Amino acid sequence: MANEKDSVLKGQLTLFEILGMAGDIDRNYTSGEIETAIEKLQKAKHYAQKRENEELRRKEKLEREQREKEERERKEAHVREVTCMDLPLDWDNVFNSDVRTQGVHADSIPDALILSLTSLGKVDIEYISSVTGEDYKTVICTLKGSIYQNPETWQECFYRGWETAEEYLSGNLMRKWKTAKKADEEYNGYFADNIRAIEKVLPPSVAAEDIYITLGSPWVPADVIDDFIIYLFGDPVNHNCSYETAVTPESWKTIHDELTGTWEIPCKSRYNHSIGVRQIYGTSKLEALHILEKTLNMKTVSVTDEISCPTNASGKKRVINKTETVAALEKQQKLIKEFQYWVWSDAERKKRLQGIFESRFSCVRRRVFDGSFLEFPGMSPEITLYPYQKDAAARIIFTPNTLLAHDVGSGKTYVMIAAGQELRRMGLSSKNMYVVPNNIVGQWKNIFAQMYPDAKILCVEPKVFTPQKREAVLERIRDEDFDGIIIAYSCFEQIPISKDYYLDELRAKKEMLTSLTFQKGKATSKLKRKKEAVEKALSEMAAAIDDLYDTIYFDELGITRLFIDEAHNFKNVPIETKANMVLGINSKGSKKCQEMMDKVHIIQKNNGGKGVVMATGTPITNSVTDAFIMQQYLQSGELAMLDLQSFDGWIGMFAERAAEFEIDVDTSSYRLATRFSKFHNLPELTSLLSSIADFHQPDETLGIPCVDGYRDAVISKTSNLTAYLNVISQRADDVRHGMVSRKDDNMLKIVRC
Repeated sequence: MANEKDSVLKGQLTLFEILGMAGDIDRNYTSGEIETAIEKLQKAKHYAQKRENEELRRKEKLEREQREKEERERKEAHVREVTCMDLPLDWDNVFNSDVRTQGVHADSIPDALILSLTSLGKVDIEYISSVTGEDYKTVICTLKGSIYQNPETWQECFYRGWETAEEYLSGNLMRKWKTAKKADEEYNGYFADNIRAIEKVLPPSVAAEDIYITLGSPWVPADVIDDFIIYLFGDPVNHNCSYETAVTPESWKTIHDELTGTWEIPCKSRYNHSIGVRQIYGTSKLEALHILEKTLNMKTVSVTDEISCPTNASGKKRVINKTETVAALEKQQKLIKEFQYWVWSDAERKKRLQGIFESRFSCVRRRVFDGSFLEFPGMSPEITLYPYQKDAAARIIFTPNTLLAHDVGSGKTYVMIAAGQELRRMGLSSKNMYVVPNNIVGQWKNIFAQMYPDAKILCVEPKVFTPQKREAVLERIRDEDFDGIIIAYSCFEQIPISKDYYLDELRAKKEMLTSLTFQKGKATSKLKRKKEAVEKALSEMAAAIDDLYDTIYFDELGITRLFIDEAHNFKNVPIETKANMVLGINSKGSKKCQEMMDKVHIIQKNNGGKGVVMATGTPITNSVTDAFIMQQYLQSGELAMLDLQSFDGWIGMFAERAAEFEIDVDTSSYRLATRFSKFHNLPELTSLLSSIADFHQPDETLGIPCVDGYRDAVISKTSNLTAYLNVISQRADDVRHGMVSRKDDNMLKIVRC
């Protein structure tokens, strides 16, 4: 008891006095009194701590509110500063001492806007102010409605980032609306005019029945596929669970990575070979989830059998089982139709999908170009461009990349030369290169000299690009200043790309793939394999010896605009796709076309995503893949933003495969062929292409001749032709069944007979 008493009394006497419990110090306290004192002491400490904490929280709250108030005031002051159109009294306009405004005067601000576009290729408030003598605020207020300030490029400066209404109110308007909405909130209503203008021209919403959706549409979220699987087959874990409460386990959720366009359904045997997956929506040879995954990935659904093949090293070969394949294809069509009905059946899901589609694809507005204001200083007075040629030149000047898809004989050469010279005069390009077929290099040179007699031209033909002269020519391209560099195909192909460029590209790709593999719902096995392949290529490239030749590489030439004539010659680019056994797709491509793609991307990378013009009268000829390749050349960035950068994702959006029996090469039998025979969402594809493509057909009223037509001649089959067809029919059967070596006979030999 004494020890307890001492432990309480030592240092606690003041507490006892406060509590009114002080007394004779020598008095013996009972254990109850000591416990009461301890309890009161603890309560006192608790209350004191509580008051201290409350005081601390109150102080922190006041400090936080003060900081928030100061931050708010600082932000408001900053917003007032950057949105105020007043300049210091001693402000000096940089164009007042610029040679481009010396002796130039405009009587009105709208006239000065035209001068700005023709002289600089853009809306420049400082230039307009200089040539009119008006202050910046007056210029902006006068032109409002015909120009808009882009919140992505204004850099918090009231006189920068202005664009013509035609430029700003075109393209993906929903993306621009969201950007303007966010900026308007941040800058206290500064971009309200932008929002109102966009809302006035925003395309109407697309009805659900006008949207093509299928299994494999790249814009459909992966969780929708999981819901569809549960709708068809029920909860794989709790079979008594209703559809509304069913949940897909995390490890079984569908994975989709947009980079490779790959869909992956884990644990495809989760339903334990039930009737639904083996009979209703699948077959015993190919169950429903396997068919579903193939459909999502645009793979051809087929069932194969193993047969003997004496010409193969293994002695075996897999051939298509037509009966089982037809049965699986029927189940595939049943799955697709069921999905297309189900996906719109729920109002909430319908609203969600319509919103996704609208924000990505149906909100694109086409821009119309009017080049009538272009005057083309320096052009020979003997040359007069047609209005459509001026409009095309304006498109080249005011857009990042252009597909000049004018019909043969429409004068694409004149357009490219005129646009290139204007780009140089406006300071938008410093070095233009024209890549043309070998046989028309001289023709290009003559037209260039005829249009611009004073132009300095370098013409690179095979005879001047021999190994002994090559270095000197490349040095001239790199170091000298030419109005135009005309180079033949064969010479252009001989300009190598440096090892450093490929290393940088592989490193960037590795970084992007690594980032994706760590994202939830993105790490498909295809993505992981691609990452491993890139890492291997990077290590091999890094370990390889340095560039073999001490030469000047393409990425060192400083080309700022690349014009490619007859661009259809470079459409055979390798395509990475899982759509196997589909006619019209050449996944291998050619090295020449792949190198052209690399060189195009070098130009764009060095020039802020722009700088390439491709001209052809036949942009799409043999296959729908031609359209995708042209978009890969000229708007790869836009495709990536829409998750259409992979060919499989692209065809999932715009094309539909059909497997049908077709007449074989021998014309006497049929075979099952898969090809892209139907196309969908064409308004959206047209809108995308309109961002880069300039189309024109010959007009007789302008004196441009048109083809005068043709006649078909039908000739009856002879007995000799019948016998010949029987021979090649037998040869085709022998090739398909592996009865002959490919060295002795193959389908290429047969079709070339």
